[in-house]
Amino acid sequence: MAEQVGISITTGIPGLESIRNAFMALPKNLAAKHMAAGLRRAAEKGGTLQALKSSTPRGPTGNLRRSIAIKSKRYPRTGVGLVVLGFRSGRRMNEPYDNKKLGYHQGLVEFGTKERTRTTKDGRRVSTGKMPVGGSYGKPPIRSAWEQTRQKVESLMVQEMTAAFNAAARELADKIKSLQGPF
Repeated sequence: MAEQVGISITTGIPGLESIRNAFMALPKNLAAKHMAAGLRRAAEKGGTLQALKSSTPRGPTGNLRRSIAIKSKRYPRTGVGLVVLGFRSGRRMNEPYDNKKLGYHQGLVEFGTKERTRTTKDGRRVSTGKMPVGGSYGKPPIRSAWEQTRQKVESLMVQEMTAAFNAAARELADKIKSLQGPF
């Protein structure tokens, strides 16, 4: 079994399962495109991004708060779209420097660390300290931002996914109409 990175949150929102089944009846590339768009709109309007910015501690460099982002991803082969909200870290090789991709320590702030020690050259054991959960704020930023905005995002999710399905159906109807020709 592969190790899971990050926090996986699943919700049982009434009405969302029927919308998901309706999306599965559409062509997969179209379903993935509109599903990702609808989820992104729900996440943006729900205020989770702003809540994450306010619940993230500002360290001496400000890199973690600056790296907060929302990303939508489409999987046209399976017909699924998803949204990820969190911190950006890492660049690809030969990619230009971007100071918004410096959230490497997101896991340390979210989950904390245990106290660690090291041995000096002269044999003494010295504590290197520990990172408390949530850093200086004392609460995990992603988990607390989600808990603050969960109700609003869940209510918006059904609305936005319904609107996204309707847009996908219109696009499919337009595509079929254009293929039929003028006759």
